[in-house]
Amino acid sequence: MLLYSILFPIISILAILWFVYRYMKQKQSLITVILWTVLWMFVILFSIFPKASERFASLFGITRGLDFIIIAVFLVLFYIIFGLFNKIDILNDEINKIVKEVAINNEISLDDEEDE
Repeated sequence: MLLYSILFPIISILAILWFVYRYMKQKQSLITVILWTVLWMFVILFSIFPKASERFASLFGITRGLDFIIIAVFLVLFYIIFGLFNKIDILNDEINKIVKEVAINNEISLDDEEDE
């Protein structure tokens, strides 16, 4: 048995447990835990049964299993990057609102101090 056939399932199980732990601490949503669990289950499947990737590849018209895995990884990475950009945009909007409120409140308090 190859080293990755032992190492990847162990890493995958630890990652799944970590996501479940974060869900229990209410730091992750259930959908995030489910998506990551499915991803890590595929890692376990493909590391123990490498020929399974060829079967999945043939379902999508891809000739080699490794090509399928690489394409799937790129899709997951693009999804994560897209989600991060959305979160950054939301945080940027929230920061702008807070800065405007603080600026308005400071302007009002400065005007009060100048009147005295």
